[in-house]
Amino acid sequence: MSDDKQQKFTAKVRRGLVWVHRIAEAELARKKAESPGARVSGFTASELQDVEAALTWIEQNKESGSPAAT
Repeated sequence: MSDDKQQKFTAKVRRGLVWVHRIAEAELARKKAESPGARVSGFTASELQDVEAALTWIEQNKESGSPAAT
């Protein structure tokens, strides 16, 4: 893959991460709001940590300044 094609692909992936992050973060917030106490229904503590780590990674690697992010 040429450098130009690689850069275009990477840009598309980062733009896609904006959407994934927005949806996943909203869903996790909804689940946390619905769950009593510290436990989130449907997640073990380890799974919840994995999801939160993934959301952090996406936040750091998504394309910033994208119109889809707002």
